[in-house]
Amino acid sequence: MAPEGLQGMNQKRQALIQDFIRENNLLGVSEELLNQALTHKSFTNEIKGKGGRAGNIELSNQRLEFLGDAILGFTIARILYELFPEADEGELTKRKSMAVCEPTLAEIGENLELGQYLLMGKGEYQTGGISRASNIADALEAVIASVFISAGLEKTLEFVSTLWLGYLEESQVALFSIDHKSQLQEMIVKSKKIRPEYKVLSTSGPEHNKTFLVALYINGREILQASANSRKKAEQKAAYEYLKKNNLVD
Repeated sequence: MAPEGLQGMNQKRQALIQDFIRENNLLGVSEELLNQALTHKSFTNEIKGKGGRAGNIELSNQRLEFLGDAILGFTIARILYELFPEADEGELTKRKSMAVCEPTLAEIGENLELGQYLLMGKGEYQTGGISRASNIADALEAVIASVFISAGLEKTLEFVSTLWLGYLEESQVALFSIDHKSQLQEMIVKSKKIRPEYKVLSTSGPEHNKTFLVALYINGREILQASANSRKKAEQKAAYEYLKKNNLVD
């Protein structure tokens, strides 16, 4: 979202933040904190000379992102500790690393459509900042900090669990630790001189926890369908199922 005003929230911005709260079951979380969590530093830099405190980190999501990073690490560790009582420290550490890495954060943030809520400077916006993985990941961590400050640990655990559970389950870690899409594409291009294609057939569920149904096409023919909690994961799952069906993976 390109900047439309200075510090604080105008009516349009406030309505957007309230939509975010309703769609993600965040009643009780501070609108002001969420507005800050969804404000990129480029916006605070851009308001220099327009009556705002230019570059003031209290107006951007940088400090909240710092706190959210720590809170996310803790909540994921606690969820994993309870979810896998037989797992040793090494396995839990591996699962945690996959869950809190930037690609995972960015994908979850994309599922929440955080880009449409981000307030940023025109330069950042015009160079694709609205969909930049680092911006989405940082905003998500800042949102988590906002939930923690406003509503406490249990609400934060609930919010994180809802978003991350599909990424923490046993089959998900094993399935998505390998890039099966790249494996399938390499194999199909080599044998058939064509590229596999994927198409989203439908989406279902609430905004914060959608299910994507994806079809795999080879040479224009639908081969199979797969579903997951993001488009990318559904595509990976479809590729995996094809490889498994043809005895090309375990």
